[in-house]
Amino acid sequence: MARDGIAALALALLGGAAIHQAGKLPYGMVRNPGPGFVPWWVGVTLLGLSLLLGLQALRARRARGPGRAGAPARAEWRRVAALLAALVLYVVALEPLGYPLSTFLLVLLVLRPASRRALVPALGLAVLAAGGSYALFAVWLKVPLPPGPLLR
Repeated sequence: MARDGIAALALALLGGAAIHQAGKLPYGMVRNPGPGFVPWWVGVTLLGLSLLLGLQALRARRARGPGRAGAPARAEWRRVAALLAALVLYVVALEPLGYPLSTFLLVLLVLRPASRRALVPALGLAVLAAGGSYALFAVWLKVPLPPGPLLR
């Protein structure tokens, strides 16, 4: 897809710029990293991922053959719109419901189990995502997150 090729090029430029700018900073050592250590590796990672995306785009183009691919199906646009609406609702519900409950509901809504058998893994993943991220950010890293009525 042409969009993937453009995205790969943009990521490659961003990764190259990050590597170039990080090269101006002291790199340090693995045991004692300098200010350029992490940005340099982020740039290398972006460059590598852009290369993979570019190769995927080329393979897809060759497999599709000459000509232009059809427009995305209407159902795909509906899924994107539904996800954006869910994210807007998440932001609105964050303060009154709190981070853990809002995140649980968002993950459950995004996973949207199609059958009863898929409900248990979806509930487990939602609990793990909400509880784990709250423990990581609010408890361990001391990031102030709204606790909501359940944790007050």
